[in-house]
Amino acid sequence: MKRALLYLIPFAWLGPYLDWKEGSILGYALFLFGLGGLSYSLARSGKPKYIVIGNMASFVISYAIALSVGEGYGEGYFNPLTVNQLVIGVSILNLVVQIPMVMNAIQKQFENNKSAP
Repeated sequence: MKRALLYLIPFAWLGPYLDWKEGSILGYALFLFGLGGLSYSLARSGKPKYIVIGNMASFVISYAIALSVGEGYGEGYFNPLTVNQLVIGVSILNLVVQIPMVMNAIQKQFENNKSAP
């Protein structure tokens, strides 16, 4: 499934990075809506395991990047959080957004399969 490869983008790191570097919330919007849409489409196509694996992969990649850039990253921009804490927080927020969308997509898929002859 080629769409699932989009999870390899470090979304949880990209949002804070664009915020810090460019002063733009575009990274957070891409993170929330991009991953939300991707999760919804995978759920509709009956591939929920890709959603779980993809979220874990995206988090691990984002967290690894946050660890590798060290303490100088952000230069106190995200106080009182460290970059690592921010990646964890943004990832949890992502799950809060994704879970209802995925549950809705699974329910719709179930209803469509149930009504099909």
